[in-house]
Amino acid sequence: MIVAYVSVKTKENAVNQFERTLREIQADVRQVAGCVKNEWFRVPDVPQRYVIYGEFDTRANFEKYLNSAIVKRIGDELMPLLEAPPEFKHYEAIILESS
Repeated sequence: MIVAYVSVKTKENAVNQFERTLREIQADVRQVAGCVKNEWFRVPDVPQRYVIYGEFDTRANFEKYLNSAIVKRIGDELMPLLEAPPEFKHYEAIILESS
């Protein structure tokens, strides 16, 4: 499983447009093959800061997503609304069985 974490800060006047566009994009991401979860959260006490969290079932599906039209749309429509480049991290996760 691949876990993706993105932290962004929008421009002050771009919050509403960012949320509107992110909602549309999120609906598309959730339809991507291998997407297990895709959520976004507003950071408390920092109205312009957001965290996006995602899970993909395999590295191959995650890489297909990274090369998709959805990610191009993110670059074209969301990136211009940001105050600074996003912080992006992804991890390969192993689910540990509990006893």
